[in-house]
Amino acid sequence: MSEPWKDFSVVVETVVRWRDLDAYNHVNNSVYLNYFEEGRIAYYFKLAELAGIPAENAEVFDGFSTVLANTNIEFKGQGRLHETLMIGIRYTAIRKIFLEAEYGIFNKATGQLLARGNSTQVAVNLKTNKPVRVSGEFTAMAKKLEGDRLVVV
Repeated sequence: MSEPWKDFSVVVETVVRWRDLDAYNHVNNSVYLNYFEEGRIAYYFKLAELAGIPAENAEVFDGFSTVLANTNIEFKGQGRLHETLMIGIRYTAIRKIFLEAEYGIFNKATGQLLARGNSTQVAVNLKTNKPVRVSGEFTAMAKKLEGDRLVVV
């Protein structure tokens, strides 16, 4: 079996919980947003690790954080109770105050793509809650992780 999630820079494994299900006994479409968030958090912790910053430090890059501005999801399959899912994320672009990410959610046992999507985050200063340019250190670590496929403008 192929492991298509390996095309992503950071991968998180999760198990479908009962609370993730809807009346049709499959993962509710809104839960995929939570899975995307799990991927983003894992990505940020990976960058902090690359930068030598302890994961428990909430302000890992000079008080810089992100808020979600836009997200899109294309549903391709159904997740079921107790299935193990692989959540993949990669950043594709950093544009001044914006960060663009792609996601894939796969059934680990079969490799089936259940959902794919993308999102745009806005960099904000944690103290002022105002948009700021993406941290240079964050950009450098993302470039290290993504290589040439990351567009930086």
